[in-house]
Amino acid sequence: MNSNFTLLNNAKKTIAYINKQLINFPKSEVVLKQNIERTMYEIIELIFSYSINDIERIKIKYLKDLIIKLSMLDFYIATSFEKRIISKKKFESTSLYIIEIRKIAYGLIKNVIKTHS
Repeated sequence: MNSNFTLLNNAKKTIAYINKQLINFPKSEVVLKQNIERTMYEIIELIFSYSINDIERIKIKYLKDLIIKLSMLDFYIATSFEKRIISKKKFESTSLYIIEIRKIAYGLIKNVIKTHS
């Protein structure tokens, strides 16, 4: 299966899962909620940017930016758990989704470097 498709598909599934959780965020946590939403859309944007570029250096840059955004999303989800907005089960399952996307991104970085070496 195409890794670009797998990456995008996993990201969409993760975002759909997180969006279901955002409905229950309290109004007092509007900034946290907005940061999560913004980061999720930036993740999709970075995946599309990676997909359409042909230059190795730029592809790797987008993948590294994606990993940074995934780390930020993981941080926001952990913060949501610490503030008792989401349950431990939802925190753990969301983190596993994020880890899976991160693994794919690291694999793509290795593949881009190997292919163009």
